Amino acid sequence: MASIFKGLRSAVSRVSKKFTGKELVGTDKLGNRYVVFKPYEDSKERRLVETPSGFYDKDEMHKLWSMWLSGTKDTPPTDAEMDEYDQRQVILAARVQKVQEEDDKKRLEERMDRELSQEPESPSVSLSGVLSAMNKDESSSATKSEDSSSGGGKFQPKSWTPDS
Repeated sequence: MASIFKGLRSAVSRVSKKFTGKELVGTDKLGNRYVVFKPYEDSKERRLVETPSGFYDKDEMHKLWSMWLSGTKDTPPTDAEMDEYDQRQVILAARVQKVQEEDDKKRLEERMDRELSQEPESPSVSLSGVLSAMNKDESSSATKSEDSSSGGGKFQPKSWTPDS
């Protein structure tokens, strides 16, 4: 029964080619029809896709059909080739995921090692050092206020008037 339909499809394709100049070479799961035709007897064979919606989107098309359309692949892809290609893509995606997870884990371990190896600097300040620094600051500020040309002593608000 399948051979009857195959023969009928082949006959319809030959008749269609006679009238339109296009020969159907395959279809995909999205309903796109891939055809070849020669506009003139001496011209180069052209490869086209006829989409059900009338709009061509290369991103939705199977990669092997895209390669055939661009001339990278000489023969139209078969269903078995497309299934094998899809399986390879799934395996490749799983491998990429595994490598990314290993890389993330390695980076995290390296980061943790770096953070652990850098010990925070503990300030070695003693109480006597702080007190002596405070005493120096107080004595130097007292010396500065006595040496200033403003008359020395402590500041009193509204006590200064400009010289005229």
